[in-house]
Amino acid sequence: MCKKAKFVITVPIYSLCSYLFFPLFSLQKKFENLTELNFDYCDLLEQIPDVSHLPNLEKLSFLGCESLIAVDVSVGFLTKLKILIAQHCVELRRFPPLNLPSLEILELSSCLSLDNFPEILGEMGNIRELHLKELPMIKELPVSFQNLTGLQSLDITGCDFLQLNSSVLTPELTDFMVDGCKERKWVNSKDGEEVGSTVASNLRSGCFFSCLNDDFFSAGFTQLTKVTCLILWEANITFLPECIKEFHHLIDIDVSYCKRLQEIRGLPPNLRIFRAIKCTSLTSSSSNMLLNKVLVLFLMNLI
Repeated sequence: MCKKAKFVITVPIYSLCSYLFFPLFSLQKKFENLTELNFDYCDLLEQIPDVSHLPNLEKLSFLGCESLIAVDVSVGFLTKLKILIAQHCVELRRFPPLNLPSLEILELSSCLSLDNFPEILGEMGNIRELHLKELPMIKELPVSFQNLTGLQSLDITGCDFLQLNSSVLTPELTDFMVDGCKERKWVNSKDGEEVGSTVASNLRSGCFFSCLNDDFFSAGFTQLTKVTCLILWEANITFLPECIKEFHHLIDIDVSYCKRLQEIRGLPPNLRIFRAIKCTSLTSSSSNMLLNKVLVLFLMNLI
């Protein structure tokens, strides 16, 4: 039996693209087998309209649509959608709720006016990558973020989150990069409640740039016991906790430019590399501990 050919539409990149789209969909049944729709760099496109009549859509991209101000709610209910790219839509302020069980990649980076991360209405177990770089107006992620149960790679660098909720550490997450959380505060999912033991059980690489203080060690840190590489550049921490001795998989730590770091209370048993460049407050006793236990040590410019 012959497979149906994929049906792709790429809207032309010129000033009339926003006007061409709407007449196109007056013949809705003609496009019910459409699998890919690309509006990249359509400068005059102001709205992504109702796409509920495109049930087979697998990829929707509107990269660099700088006049876009609205996305129809139907975008969040495309059951076969695998890739959703809305990067660099600088005027877009709101994004509709999402219930996309087939989604694998979501790209919302550089939407400079976006003031909310979309609510996740149902479990999305197929998502693998989420890119949220340079979203200065979003101050926190919703608790429903934990419905992204299949998420493996999360990049939220260049954001100004007032706090990080530990619900971002989803069960399948393996790679996590975060930078620029303004108040450098890490909190549990709900005040006063411990985070579930299954959270972030698979995290292997954690990169936290200039966004943490000592609160992190009482809120989210103990869920990272399987991490192999931990980067805490420019963190506002004063110590590494004793509980890090239980991190048997951790072989590489980088606390460079943590200028308030004073005390190393413990080290992982299999640690091989420790970088503490320009950690000017580190005590001599902590430095000596590192010299005795670490195979490869970088302690440049301590003074």
